[in-house]
Amino acid sequence: MNSATSFYRFSGIHSLLIGLLPFFIPVLLWQQGFRLAEISLFIAITGLSFVVALFGWQQLYRRGHWFFILLLSFTAELGLISLLIAADNTILLVGGAILNGIYNCFYWTTQRIMFSDLTHQQAKNQTGKHFGNFQILVVVLLKLGILIGAYLQQHQYLWVLWMLSIVISLFGLIIGLRHSPKPSFVESSNHASSQTQPLPWSQILIFSIDGIFLFVESYFWLLSLFYISGNDIVEFGLLIVGLTVLLSVIFMLIKHKIDELNQGYVFYSAVGLYAVSWVLRGHLSGDFSELSLYLLILVIAFLTSFFRLSFNKRFFDHVNQKSTFELLLLKSYISQGGIAVFFALLGAFYANNDQSLNSLSLLYWLLAPLGLLYALYRPKHNCLHGTQLPSANAYRNHT
Repeated sequence: MNSATSFYRFSGIHSLLIGLLPFFIPVLLWQQGFRLAEISLFIAITGLSFVVALFGWQQLYRRGHWFFILLLSFTAELGLISLLIAADNTILLVGGAILNGIYNCFYWTTQRIMFSDLTHQQAKNQTGKHFGNFQILVVVLLKLGILIGAYLQQHQYLWVLWMLSIVISLFGLIIGLRHSPKPSFVESSNHASSQTQPLPWSQILIFSIDGIFLFVESYFWLLSLFYISGNDIVEFGLLIVGLTVLLSVIFMLIKHKIDELNQGYVFYSAVGLYAVSWVLRGHLSGDFSELSLYLLILVIAFLTSFFRLSFNKRFFDHVNQKSTFELLLLKSYISQGGIAVFFALLGAFYANNDQSLNSLSLLYWLLAPLGLLYALYRPKHNCLHGTQLPSANAYRNHT
């Protein structure tokens, strides 16, 4: 099996599993009675667990233990799903967060290495094509998982959800462990650290805040959407899937125009619009008609996706010019460390203040100017002229 097939299978199976239950973690925590302080603590422990697990992942990778890396990616996710279904509050808060960090580490880090290996083996400038194909696969399977997971949770078929997760995990293990080749540049990466240049302060800053923004998007913003959906998990799932479909149509209509624009100008525009998206989030607690509310949510989702597309394009192009192994690891250590510190402090703040979902508006407003700092991300090889974006479906999210 070639590296492309292995990458798509690994990503696709995990995406389906994520949609079944891990996607709903903030909602599940809220339904269990946890409030913003505890959810912030959950995220902080997740970040710290990721950092510790990443050291273990790095040692396994350097020693070529690809079998154990793939094994842990599925077993950690299955363990997380089991705790989400069966654990009581204390075990769920601490144990669930630890497993969430381990699973995030072994899934996302492995996926990035597999993707980078794939793009290294292919013709130059094929990154957008592969990421576009990857996004199509992820969107379909993740949203399918969300619909199935929302239905089963709504009707309390948790044992069915658990059994389905076991079957999918076992299938993923059988396929992955038997057929996934080790990345071809693993040996050369062992010698990369001595050649890696120190990161400039601007990149350290950007990597530090990027994880914070991603977790606010994937936890607190999802809670806001759950609240808007009337605390109905099926309606919430349909809202997420509906947004994805509409965004896909919009990007299909404009992608050719985007490709004709200059990458540098598009990136800085995307950063400004991303900051605007946080201002709009802060206004969601106001009085809106139902139509106006959902149109506003669609605008926010578009501005966010447009920014993620542009930023991740910039990052992965930088990765392909640098020591892939070391840069990916450095970004993860920095971003997850930032997550642990920020959300620990945020949890302490919420412990002594209003913890209703309406109070998230203040957080969104505070993040708006912070989002402008992304404009400082300037990989050395990028310039304002002569570079174009790949297809609009490429480079959306990575943690």
